Amino acid sequence: MNKKLIVGCTMLAILAWAGPALAGGTVKRVGLTIFSALEVGQSARAVAMGSAFTPVGDDINAIWWNPAGLSGLDRAEVSFSHSRWFVNSQFNTGAIGVRKGVHTFGMSVLSFRPETVEERTILQPSGTGRMLKLGTLAVAGAYAIRFTDKLSFGVRMGWAREDLDLTNHSTFNVDFGTRFHTGFRSFRLSMSMRNFGKDTEVLRREFQQPLTFNIGGAAEVVGIKGDPFYVTAAYELSFAINYEERHHFGGEAWLANRLALRAGYMGNYDGVGFSAGVGLKVPFGVRNMTADFAWQQSKNDLNAPLRFTVGFKL
Repeated sequence: MNKKLIVGCTMLAILAWAGPALAGGTVKRVGLTIFSALEVGQSARAVAMGSAFTPVGDDINAIWWNPAGLSGLDRAEVSFSHSRWFVNSQFNTGAIGVRKGVHTFGMSVLSFRPETVEERTILQPSGTGRMLKLGTLAVAGAYAIRFTDKLSFGVRMGWAREDLDLTNHSTFNVDFGTRFHTGFRSFRLSMSMRNFGKDTEVLRREFQQPLTFNIGGAAEVVGIKGDPFYVTAAYELSFAINYEERHHFGGEAWLANRLALRAGYMGNYDGVGFSAGVGLKVPFGVRNMTADFAWQQSKNDLNAPLRFTVGFKL
């Protein structure tokens, strides 16, 4: 009964806290949020699947999408990612997680650095010689618990700092989510809410954090996990506080449990659309190393974002 009560309260809290996102989903309100780097999806595997990863994530990279997925770890895992983002900016991230019985603990670090640019003013339009200091740093800790073999819950609490040259701002935020195996074949449902926190005042104006509520489902449509060949398909609906609802579609095919082929599509995005990628799992004694690559379509004649992730099971 206690578990049912906890789950029920969690669902109500998610729906209540996601209210602003759902309400804002009918109108584009771009530019009303701060810490925008936290909106960008991390992990080459997830991005290659069109970011339809909330119901799929069962490794350390779930820490970026749905902390409940961390309950899928079977041993300690670490992951490092580098992303080439738009206009020569870049992301570098790291994550580590360890499972102890029904409990899983994790930590993550994110750094976003735009291209270094020179200050320009009305009086000195060709540049003042001073380089601007910009970027975002975020650190978080995560915890997941497996209530039963079908139901898991996770939470991630973090601190973020955004440098805007002459001023900087910091905040605390929280992510949480659930993961539920329905019992119908391999179909599972997941939901997560990311970047929930208080508004931040910047130059006498209030900006909201990039709150996002995601709900989706995934299943193996060919074979089952562990087979020499199996295919996972996923769909996810995303509600952001500053944009209309978005759709994530993705798939992943594993060959001989060594090579993965991935593809996906992110619907109703201004900057990106289709995505694709590959993954490789290499045995390292009793351990495994994974290497993943992802490409995203750019719709605005900018360089296509590229992601690289390396992971280790310790």
